[in-house]
Amino acid sequence: MANNNTQFKKAGSFYLIGNLFNKGISFLTVPIFTRILSTTDYGIVTTYGSWVVILTMVIGCAMHMGVRAAFIDYKNEIDDILTTITSFTLVSGAVYCFFIGLIALMINKSISVIIVLCVLQGLSCALIENFSMYLMMQYKYKFRTFLMIAPNLISAIISILTILFITKNKLYLGRIVPTAFIMIGFAFLLIVIIYKKGTPLFSRKYIKYILSISAPLVLHGIALNILSQSDRTMITWLADSSQTGIYSLIYNFSMIATVITTSLEGIWIPWFYERLKNREINTINFIAKDFISLMTICMVCVIFAGPEVVKIMSSNKYWEGIVIIPPVILSNYVIFAYTLYVNIEHFYKKTASITINTMTAACSNIILNLIFIPKYGYIAAAYTTLASYTLSFVLHAKKAKKLDANVYPIISFIVPFICVICASVIFYIFLSKWYLRWTILIFYVVLMLINKKNRILFYFPSVKEKLHLK
Repeated sequence: MANNNTQFKKAGSFYLIGNLFNKGISFLTVPIFTRILSTTDYGIVTTYGSWVVILTMVIGCAMHMGVRAAFIDYKNEIDDILTTITSFTLVSGAVYCFFIGLIALMINKSISVIIVLCVLQGLSCALIENFSMYLMMQYKYKFRTFLMIAPNLISAIISILTILFITKNKLYLGRIVPTAFIMIGFAFLLIVIIYKKGTPLFSRKYIKYILSISAPLVLHGIALNILSQSDRTMITWLADSSQTGIYSLIYNFSMIATVITTSLEGIWIPWFYERLKNREINTINFIAKDFISLMTICMVCVIFAGPEVVKIMSSNKYWEGIVIIPPVILSNYVIFAYTLYVNIEHFYKKTASITINTMTAACSNIILNLIFIPKYGYIAAAYTTLASYTLSFVLHAKKAKKLDANVYPIISFIVPFICVICASVIFYIFLSKWYLRWTILIFYVVLMLINKKNRILFYFPSVKEKLHLK
């Protein structure tokens, strides 16, 4: 058990560092890209990124989720399964690339190359995602952390240099093209590594098993990305790409709060699976309370400090978007909350219900966007997304409770949700009075540190020993 705890802490530390560095790169480059790209160029880049995410899910058939399940049912055959899904993903990518490229060539030759590049980047991201899940479930945190950092770091540096010194017009290409080629390069490297570990396979048995779990999740993935990404596409379509750029900046800012969630999920998911398999429900709920408290504190801090951080990140042409910080942060908080319940559905392999619930929320988002974006622009998109994520939370929580009623009591979320909502109200009251917001922020953090002192020392016993506390 001690060895497991040490492994969890090491993995958690690496993932936290990796995510902080990875998100830090994205976060620190936002002020650069928002200054060297127009709001229109920035909007095009983020719209392209949205399509890459969707193609990643479609081409890869969400097989990374099948890899997660295979560690429970076929742990000793996992290398053979990995080579099988790699072969399947390559064939799938080739088919999509041919047909989408052909259609694009027939419709508009000028953008056909970018569309093909988008498909190839989606294929590459699917391959990287599969291998990353394989590493996560084996606690190979060093290599996984490398994959978290290296592609984004290299592509960010090359993109900045390309925009500044090479691209003369259509500056968005300076961000899109280098990123695509870097992802393709890393995917090729992983293909070599995977096939060196075992003979390239195309086992019907493994494909059938993986697809039985992952295939329903393709629609779930698309629906999830409609929830998270369609706003940008619809703002571009129903309003203009300049508004998309402003909206996207605020969403990029919100990743500050989610960096800890993303880091801890790398160790939370395998830990949660193991504990749920052994029916250690009390342990799960006990630790989950601390997880929820941590995320609540992070979200409240980001809401209070948001306006000043956005002003540092960007030029004043983006500052009008500050008003949507609370709904955007609240959306991220709801995502965190419903993901906990989705993990229960994954454990019981109820992928069809995951898809139905997420698609319902996604459809509601599209309908609300069609109604409100033409009238209120990107501001409406922030609130329609929050409403749709809230619906998703309700649906997933309801299903998870039917599967395992004792995991994550709903009452655990009531006070934390109230805290984040209160922080949002205070944000609007003192929006123009930064000194009052920051005073409240400091008071809140100190109060939480005092209140959670024992729980903090529980996770850091070495600190407790140094302070000579009982």
